[in-house]
Parts: sequence; structure tokens; C-alpha cells
Amino acid sequence: MRLMVCPRKRVPDYAEAPVTHFVSLIDPDEIDTFLQPPLGVSHRLQLVFHDLDDIEMDLPKYSRYDAPKEHHVSALVDFGRSMAPLDDWGLLTHCEAGISRSSAAAITVLVAAGYSPQVAFGMVRRACPHMLPNRRILRIADGMLGTGGRMQAMTEIYRRKAFHRAGYEDPTNVLLAEELARSQSARPNGILEKIRGFFAALRKGPIGTGARMRGVDLHAGSARRRRS
Repeated sequence: MRLMVCPRKRVPDYAEAPVTHFVSLIDPDEIDTFLQPPLGVSHRLQLVFHDLDDIEMDLPKYSRYDAPKEHHVSALVDFGRSMAPLDDWGLLTHCEAGISRSSAAAITVLVAAGYSPQVAFGMVRRACPHMLPNRRILRIADGMLGTGGRMQAMTEIYRRKAFHRAGYEDPTNVLLAEELARSQSARPNGILEKIRGFFAALRKGPIGTGARMRGVDLHAGSARRRRS
């Protein structure tokens, strides 16, 4: 078995890799962009949705985006179950950044194929050390696969530790807190101003949303903290 997780721009690097199963996750505005799958692919799944999790879906600023839905996750589960009888396979999953949707999809596919959540999570982490799995995808997958919330719980723990090591606040949590602060803006007290000041300071750093961590290197952040 071989597992590969990558950003969209790196897919051509796997043109001659031993890939039998290919999962392509793309943004809706890129649906007409041609992407050549690896030459040996015999099973292919393409899904179209934005990288949103449950936190972002509750925010008005993201209302026009297409979040992962149950039918998307169901397709990943079916894809994984079709791999279950195979003795040898090569799975490549990709999304735009190769961090969030693609890692969550790989975990879902592997668990559907028969691996335990712990084993699947470890396999994907080895293939994609910078992963930040999409929490919404894994929450839905937990329900479909009867894993009792273990995949979502593991993701929450991993994300919290990863951002802590790097010295960043999880961007989706920042967004939620900002929205809560705005909704309470009518309260005349100094606590709200302190909250606003805290998140204003966070915004000065290179914080993105979900997997869109273009300027954030979690590993570099961890190294800086160790040196200080």
C-alpha cells in the first residue's frame, strides 16, 4: 500500500507514481481547470467544495461558499469501501493546499477501507506532516462510519497541539471568537474591549482560515519557540 497527500500544483509530480486510486478535491471556481491524473490510476473520484468547517459555516462572511456536505463525505466512504478487498493499492489525495480537505479525505477513505481511526490518522500524518484535517468532513464521517466521534476528537487534539507548538491561535477559533465579540458589542464593559484588543493583536500575525495558511509554517513557528 502507498499513500500520498499533496497540493494541487504537485499532482503532476506523481504522473508516474504507483497510484491506483485518485481523489481530487477542488474549489468550485476551478472546476474547468484541467488536471491530468497519474498514468496508472484505475479509480478516480472528484469532489467540488470549498475548505470550510462547521465554525466558518456559522459566519455570514462565508455564506456564499460551498461547504463539504454529507453527499461528499458519503462518496469518500463508498470510495474507501471499494478499496477494502484490495491487497495492493496506491492512494493519492489532493486539494488546493494539500493540508486540510485532502488529509481529512485520506483519513475517511482509509477508515472506510477497514483501518482503525488511529492507524489511518498515523498513516496520513506520516504522508502529510503539515496536515490540518478538515473537522467538518471528519465529524460527518464519524457518523457514517460509526466511529463514535473519534476522528473529529483526534483532529481537535492534533490541531490544538500543532498551533500551540507553532505559537499561533487556530484561525477558525479566532473567527468564532471575533463573531461572538461583535454580537456582544452592545455590552458597555471593558472586558469586550480587552477581547477585541487580543484578537486585533493576533490579526497582525500571518493568520489565515482553515487550511488556507499561505503564510504560516507551523514547523518554523515551533522552531522559533524552541530557540526563544
